[in-house]
Amino acid sequence: MIRPPALSHLRFLGLMMAGAYVLINLILAALSPLTAGWPVWATTLCAVPPMVVGMVHVVLPLARARTAPRAR
Repeated sequence: MIRPPALSHLRFLGLMMAGAYVLINLILAALSPLTAGWPVWATTLCAVPPMVVGMVHVVLPLARARTAPRAR
């Protein structure tokens, strides 16, 4: 039998999705003046490295800290 996900897992998923959305849009907004007229693959090539660094070092730690079980 499959167990439904715990509320903390759903909260973690929501925070990760929101954080990724904000991060990707900020990176694309910052790159848009520099990459105007470039093909999509070239813009994506420039956006992926800062996106990965931001996800690993900012979004993931913040989401984990917000959803970690608290000591009582």
